Amino acid sequence: MIDKKISNFELATLNFFLTRAFLVGITFNALINFVRQDSWIIPLISIFPAIVIIFFIDYIAKYKPKLNLAEKIVYLFNKNIGIPILLILSIFIYFICLLNSINLNNFIQSQFLNKTPLLAISILFMLTIFYIVNKGINVITRTSNILFYISIVLLLLGFIGLFPEFELNNLKPMLVYSKNDYIDSLNCFYAFNTLPMFMISMIPKNCFKSPKIKKTLMISYIITSISIFFIVFQTIATFGYEIAKLYEYPEFFVLKHVALVSLSSRVESLLITGLLFDMFIYSIFSIYFIGNTIKTILNFERINIIHLVICLLIIIGNLFISKYNFFIEKYVVKYMSFFTSFFITTIIIIICAKIKIDKNNLSIKD
Repeated sequence: MIDKKISNFELATLNFFLTRAFLVGITFNALINFVRQDSWIIPLISIFPAIVIIFFIDYIAKYKPKLNLAEKIVYLFNKNIGIPILLILSIFIYFICLLNSINLNNFIQSQFLNKTPLLAISILFMLTIFYIVNKGINVITRTSNILFYISIVLLLLGFIGLFPEFELNNLKPMLVYSKNDYIDSLNCFYAFNTLPMFMISMIPKNCFKSPKIKKTLMISYIITSISIFFIVFQTIATFGYEIAKLYEYPEFFVLKHVALVSLSSRVESLLITGLLFDMFIYSIFSIYFIGNTIKTILNFERINIIHLVICLLIIIGNLFISKYNFFIEKYVVKYMSFFTSFFITTIIIIICAKIKIDKNNLSIKD
């Protein structure tokens, strides 16, 4: 339920977190493996394909502004085709959300709570997420607003604190890898850090106050890209890619080198919090997305029950799949980026094409 109109700034902060969620432990590690010291270039290049996707998202948002994405798909394709599409889409988003949740829980356990069972960490996060997602989109966007300010402050503190440690020779030589390496790295970034914007289509356009979706997403994505550039740049400039590759979470361990007056030697635990917010907000909105999709499929109004089932499935998935971390890191992440790029981009194009056909049919009738 929408209690009040969502501001463009709330949309921007939500997009900020969605598009940064997979940086820790997934995208960053992939970039280091593909293009090593040139990894910092990829977030900046990603702005160009992101602009294209934003135009598509805006086009979808303008069509039937009172409907969310799931309702638009059913309207465009009718139930016989629309519901299977929604079912496949919700299952796919569930697995992406599960990957994000596993990454978050593993990071928390390995770096902060190594004596705490993974089940306890997963339940704690899911209880918090379940509470917030049941409060509706207004609480989700207000939460993202508050966390955004904290994230920006922590990002700037980290960058300023690491500045004296930068060694620009660590960035050399530049642009020495094959075209395929850059394409693979850009595709990975596109899959995990650009395409999550698509989920915003689940919020009907008429729920926004003075909606400027295209402009807002562009500005927020540019800010996201610059923030990721800072994180990748400061890590490689401080460590060099050879040392960065040795760590599972190099963006965390580099913060141990931060030297700011009056801050303790455990400052990295504070500064990394901003990146944990990304994964946290992503999990919340993914469950919101899946919940509204399932609600449309089943025509079931008790969405709190749907959210509960999704949270339980994620907890169960965490217990089973987290046992195969090596398999996930070695194969799933590597090949999932190509599948994600193809699948979500195809869905977006098909929806936009169907909207175009529907508009043409209406104009012919008129």
